[in-house]
Amino acid sequence: MMPVSAVLTVFALAFAAIAWLRLVKVCFDDSTIAGFLALFIPPLALVLLLPRWRQEQELYLLWGAALACLLLSFVLH
Repeated sequence: MMPVSAVLTVFALAFAAIAWLRLVKVCFDDSTIAGFLALFIPPLALVLLLPRWRQEQELYLLWGAALACLLLSFVLH
């Protein structure tokens, strides 16, 4: 694995972990069921938050950054 690819993978994991923790917090603030959904099925919880995407824009930016780093890591591998 190239060093750049490894660094991008670490950044992707860090961004995804931060985004997941924020998603769990936001969903548990909304309701308990949404919180458990965020714990076990995060993509579905993200879909449930789509109507409030303007309020949770930072969350979607974090997920986008994680996805971009991961895809770039695969391309540079």
